Amino acid sequence: MIKKLFCYILGASIGLTVLLSAAMLVQAERQTLNYSDGAVYYGEIKNGKPHGEGRMTWGKSKTYNGSWVEGKRSGQGVYKTITQETDRISETQYEGTWKNDRKEGKGVLRVNEISLTGAMLESRVQTGTFSKDQWIDGYDVRKGEYDPPYYFAYKDAKIQLQILGEAGEILKGLKEGYFFSFKYQKGKVHKNVGVGDEYDPKAFRSFIVSIEKEIKPYIQQFEKLAKKL
Repeated sequence: MIKKLFCYILGASIGLTVLLSAAMLVQAERQTLNYSDGAVYYGEIKNGKPHGEGRMTWGKSKTYNGSWVEGKRSGQGVYKTITQETDRISETQYEGTWKNDRKEGKGVLRVNEISLTGAMLESRVQTGTFSKDQWIDGYDVRKGEYDPPYYFAYKDAKIQLQILGEAGEILKGLKEGYFFSFKYQKGKVHKNVGVGDEYDPKAFRSFIVSIEKEIKPYIQQFEKLAKKL
């Protein structure tokens, strides 16, 4: 009797597992959608719209691979675009969180601008938090063919830090006066010094030493991001 009951329960469990697996396969079935503007979607669909995981391509210039909710980019995904202007080609990639077709949440944005002859004009990376497609806090590091070549910035609700100069030994350069501009703001404390400004190098060095422990982690991250540009 017990043996028969065990076999019955086992059989029912296996049957339920098979049914659930079949249902999941149907739900996760991938299909292709073709749009009038030339866009093509391949992935999971619900009610005739992208829903779940899938990839959308807009010709050869734009792709998105990631999560969708009711036809809109929502969740984690990677979006890549290539656009050509009169004098340059711009390559953009955002990897992070989306909501209603907009960058929303944590992510990384990379932008490379290349001349039509192949020379790098500017390379940029932004990491941190995005809202309504805009970067709002975190790190912003750029390298370009101008003087000085590097722009470093960090901001959040408590502190803002901005430095223009060279990559490599940024902190040492601040102490020794080898920088183009420096901005620091935290609460009521403001420090803004640029090339050509009249300032006391000794007093400025003392200020940098006083906040060195605080800004060192940000500067270390600046250096790491600069190596990726």
